[in-house]
Amino acid sequence: MARVCRKIQERIEKRRKEAREDCRNVTRTISETICSWLPWPFDDICDLVTRVITEVVCTIVYVVITVVSWITRIVCEIVHIAIWIVTHIVGFLEWLGNRILTLPELLLCVIGVRPIPKNYRICPLVIADEKGTSVVPVAEIEAEIQTAIRVWAQCGIRVIASPVVVVNGKSHLATASGCNASGYFGGDRAEFETLTCCNGILESLRCLRFPSGLIWPRHVLKAIWVRSISSGERGCYLLPESFILIASTRAPDTLAHEMGHAGDLLHRDEADNLMTTPTRTASNLTGWQCCVVRTSRFVTMF
Repeated sequence: MARVCRKIQERIEKRRKEAREDCRNVTRTISETICSWLPWPFDDICDLVTRVITEVVCTIVYVVITVVSWITRIVCEIVHIAIWIVTHIVGFLEWLGNRILTLPELLLCVIGVRPIPKNYRICPLVIADEKGTSVVPVAEIEAEIQTAIRVWAQCGIRVIASPVVVVNGKSHLATASGCNASGYFGGDRAEFETLTCCNGILESLRCLRFPSGLIWPRHVLKAIWVRSISSGERGCYLLPESFILIASTRAPDTLAHEMGHAGDLLHRDEADNLMTTPTRTASNLTGWQCCVVRTSRFVTMF
């Protein structure tokens, strides 16, 4: 939405400059084709009248376009804020509802009852630069997916990834806004939400999955590789977004780490735990961590 608004503003600004130039051309044309043919002093009077009239008309046009630009900017800001508020409220309600509905399963899991393996589906995407080259090689992404599969297997969770999608035409997203308060309101985050591995209505329907709480179907977690994150992190997830960001400076298990955050895990201090940052010696998970992720909104039964 923010990018659309910027394009509209750029077009309005371009039209405003064109209108000013058109006015000058009209004045020049009238002077050269009409006024210059009149005898003195009528030619000077014609030039003066022409300049006065065109300046008045041009000023009115300029003011109207400026007002339209101002109104458009305000409307865009209001719409952007409204969409952000609604999507985040819905996301938080979904997260809370899922946590309430999966509380019995979480308690059973804590005492050791894990009847079936569960699925953690991800949609891997990588942003391409201006030349169409992915900012992270696809082969490296596939290796990191295999690492995540091994890490989450210890929790009885099967990581299922669709083929890696290279996103062209959006090179501006290669440098993502930060994983902090200012980044949370960044305009690019709305664009990240629109990216998907499932294009078209039928494909989108096939990609819907019911989370553990069976609230309503949602799409799988999007894992998006970018060149960098402006606040310097190797990875990023902010509740209640449906995507994680992974920078090119990542570690081999950063994907698995950010999937943990999307599954409601917080950072820990143990050096060998997956959720330790910035450095860790292993990618282990505790029983409690496994239970939390198994009942999170991105993990499904089917």
